This record gives sequence, structure tokens and C-alpha cells, in this order.
Amino acid sequence: MQLAKTLISKNGLVNDEDVNKAKNAGVADAEIAETIGHVALNVLTNYFNNVAKTEIDFPTV
Repeated sequence: MQLAKTLISKNGLVNDEDVNKAKNAGVADAEIAETIGHVALNVLTNYFNNVAKTEIDFPTV
């Protein structure tokens, strides 16, 4: 979804135009909220694992 990419590239500082693009593409308000939540959770998980130096225990793709 383009909104997720925009959230990442703008460090979460999306504007009304970014949100309206998603809405005009047929994305519902609940889906926008869910996308924001998923992006935030992935950022949190990545930051935590970077600090904890989590060992990756599966083969690289």
C-alpha cells in the first residue's frame, strides 16, 4: 500500500493530501488506522531488535 511507504519515507509525518490519496483510492478510515498501526508496530519491533542485537536464526532469502 502506498500509504505505508509514505508513512515510512516521511517518518510518520503524512499530511492531509497523503491521507486523501489513500481515501480516493478506496481505502477506508479503519484500513488507514490499521495501516498506521502495522507500520508503527514494525518500526517498534525493528528498533527493539536493533538495540537488543537479536540473533537472526533463519536462513537469509
